[in-house]
Amino acid sequence: MPRLAPLSLLLLGTACATASREPASVAEAYAKALEENRLSDAYRLTTGGPEGEVAFLDEYSDEKARRERAAAVRTGTGVLEARAPSVTLARQGEDWRVVESRPADVPRAALRKFLDEVESRDWKGAWGLLASPLRARYTPERLREDFEREPLAKERLRRARLSLNTHVRVAAGEALFPLGEERAVRLVLEDGEYRVAAIE
Repeated sequence: MPRLAPLSLLLLGTACATASREPASVAEAYAKALEENRLSDAYRLTTGGPEGEVAFLDEYSDEKARRERAAAVRTGTGVLEARAPSVTLARQGEDWRVVESRPADVPRAALRKFLDEVESRDWKGAWGLLASPLRARYTPERLREDFEREPLAKERLRRARLSLNTHVRVAAGEALFPLGEERAVRLVLEDGEYRVAAIE
């Protein structure tokens, strides 16, 4: 019997490793690590974050921020999606289903929504669709001021709108809408949603 113990432990370890790859269990482990203030463990469960570990540790040094993020993660677990450049899977109850849409449809819809918000002058809505480094740098009011002061803002928005009709290059974690001359509108995937990182 003692000879079988190492094998049973190995099998148990393998089962645990496999279970940890289930998206819902990763989300739960992340939420729990935040709640328990094990920020290094939580960070290791991320793809790295746009601003690195130091910014992550600083952001979640506040207990309220950790608690709110953990609650939001748990709320989202029931409607998880898994994405790759060629396929998106969505959770329905206990099952995973293939979303029958082209990978470019989701970032295209996100960019269209951003442009619509800017053109309707809903600056708070537009700000909420920016990638986190831009949201940290701007406020809705400052976003409005910059667009109103920038002489080329309307032209940039027009080109971004035209880019919706181009071939979108979807790669791991980002979507590029080519504008020519090596310029592109760039969206990045954050918390399962595409957000605008650059419009030139």
